[in-house]
Amino acid sequence: MIKNYTLTAFGFAVLLLFLAGCQADRLYLKKEAVAQKRPISKNGIAIKTEKAEYPTSIKQIIVKLRNDSNKEYTTGVHVFLEKKVEDTWYEVPMKAESFTLQGMLHRPNESSSLVLSVNDLKYKLTPGEYRATVGEFAAPFEVVD
Repeated sequence: MIKNYTLTAFGFAVLLLFLAGCQADRLYLKKEAVAQKRPISKNGIAIKTEKAEYPTSIKQIIVKLRNDSNKEYTTGVHVFLEKKVEDTWYEVPMKAESFTLQGMLHRPNESSSLVLSVNDLKYKLTPGEYRATVGEFAAPFEVVD
């Protein structure tokens, strides 16, 4: 009898932690992403994060863009972050209220990197599914404890 009670209490505690985590995300992740679907690659342009999985303690996320087309491709210099909560992508808030319109040129048949500093976020990374966005593209990755 005591074993069943302990197991039930443990299961209930895990459920409460899960629900609390979802509620915390809803407090900070209020704005749905403009585009719920974004390609990883298109017309010879592809992006991905340096790693498929990052710990919650990560300081920066590096996004690699590969231009295998025969044309130059231009993006902004900023990487943005989105998190998936219950099948919906939400914008992860940034500390900055506005961003410069600087452009970055990606030459044909070359790779380049963009960096997102986690310190620039107005959000503490929690475990879950994320995507780094650059222009119309999104590079998915996971954050784990």
